[in-house]
Amino acid sequence: MKKTSERVYSYWLNNILDKKIKKQLKNLTKQQIISNFANCLSFGTAGMRGTMELGTNNINKLTVSKLAQSLVLYMKQENKKSVVVCFDTRKNSRMFAKLFAKVLDKNKIKVYLFKNFAPTPLCVFATTKYGADFGIMITASHNNKTYNGIKIYGSLGIQINKDEQEQISKIFDETNEIETYNDVYKYKLSKNTKFLLKKEIDDFTKQPKDKNKKNIKIVYTPLNGTGKRAVTKLLQQNGFNFYIPTKQKNASGEFKTCPYPNPEFIEAFSESLVVAKKIDADIIIATDPDADRIGVMVKHNKDYIKLSGNEVGYIFAEYLLNKNTNKNKFIVTSVVSSPLIDDICQKHDAKLYKTLTGFMSLGTKDYELQKKYGKDAFCLCFEESCGYVVKNSYFDKDGIFASLLVCKIAEKLKKQNKTLIDLLKEIYSKYGYMTTIGDSIKFEGVNSLQKMNDVVDNLRINKPQKILDKDITKIIDYSTDDTGLEKQNFIEYHAKDIIFIIRPSGTEPKLKIYLFVKGDKNSATTTAQKVLEEIKAKLLI
Repeated sequence: MKKTSERVYSYWLNNILDKKIKKQLKNLTKQQIISNFANCLSFGTAGMRGTMELGTNNINKLTVSKLAQSLVLYMKQENKKSVVVCFDTRKNSRMFAKLFAKVLDKNKIKVYLFKNFAPTPLCVFATTKYGADFGIMITASHNNKTYNGIKIYGSLGIQINKDEQEQISKIFDETNEIETYNDVYKYKLSKNTKFLLKKEIDDFTKQPKDKNKKNIKIVYTPLNGTGKRAVTKLLQQNGFNFYIPTKQKNASGEFKTCPYPNPEFIEAFSESLVVAKKIDADIIIATDPDADRIGVMVKHNKDYIKLSGNEVGYIFAEYLLNKNTNKNKFIVTSVVSSPLIDDICQKHDAKLYKTLTGFMSLGTKDYELQKKYGKDAFCLCFEESCGYVVKNSYFDKDGIFASLLVCKIAEKLKKQNKTLIDLLKEIYSKYGYMTTIGDSIKFEGVNSLQKMNDVVDNLRINKPQKILDKDITKIIDYSTDDTGLEKQNFIEYHAKDIIFIIRPSGTEPKLKIYLFVKGDKNSATTTAQKVLEEIKAKLLI
């Protein structure tokens, strides 16, 4: 591994034409050379993501241009002609977007390049609006400031399918990043590149306006990301008063007040809570840096309570299913989202469809169902990790319109002297209480991915028989069993009122645990914590 790293490093150092990069390469330590060139960054189901360092392992000018060239070669093979390129507020995102565009432009591909940062939902919208073959979003979503990445969308605004991923990945593995970067680093964009921004935001947020002043106080934070312009515009158009924490208002890739800008976790709300308590806000909403996901906190009985991704899903489902009278109304969710949504849909006589994780699967199923049953049958598409689609004809998670819907529901409830927590309690009284816990085990080191997959393989060989002294009565192995879904490496276990799922992450060496326990609130919560401890102990043997 050491010799391979040093050999690849020497090739980069001796062949790169960019003097700045050559100087940076010379300054790498021996340890950095070994680790940064040990492997090659891969292109997979969620695109490409990594830390921003030099080396084949990481996101940098060379690996970005390599992916751009791989897409070019695939497009020429398939006779595709145009691409939208968009970027978030992270460090280097603008530079990576321009570099990506240069590679496309030099190869005579029509480019629609956002002039300034914009959210992922806007990238998706522009891709379909301009009839582009692909949409490129430079973002690492909710990862910390050291990360960046690239998502690729197809012409329908859905993440590219597995066949496209595999073909681009194969080209990517065979593409020389040095040659590609050397070819374009001094290239200037031609008139074949069109710049986008303000009109796209106006068109994206266009909808019937309701400027009647709403009697609800909202704190909204874009977490120094891309959501501010679109979310605040929608809220203003609908008569909502809102406050934004000063330190999180403006674009910044440093995320100084929120090192891990993930709205799934309460730590992302620290600044917002200070403002909320000061102004006595009713609700807090956070969008992640690329604004495709949201997190929600609610003031209830003088305390601010964080809602889980599943709980926001319940609220959206109950509200939207009550409004929808279509006989074929449906919801799409993933197999790792809470099973309580099954009971909600059954009570409303609504169709429920479950897919594998990720919005490539969710968005594709949503698109197929809208084509089959019509747009009016659509109610909701969501995943437990705070990603929601609440508009029909849109097939990727969207934190912008989801933010507006949360505010509308909260405002209607306030008129009845209720909060979102009251609505949640009503939902639990109808369908039963369910504790849901998401956790993970991270693997470190050069062989971290192998270690993670070895744990899952061991579970297949040494099947657990009990959990918390309850017999495991059902095991679904999504890699081998006939689930009607594409084969994937994760396992689901059932033991009376307990369901848990073990799934390797698709983007990092992290083993994810999804746990669902039904029962009364106190016993279910206590049981869930004990089960989680036992699961982690079994996995770490």
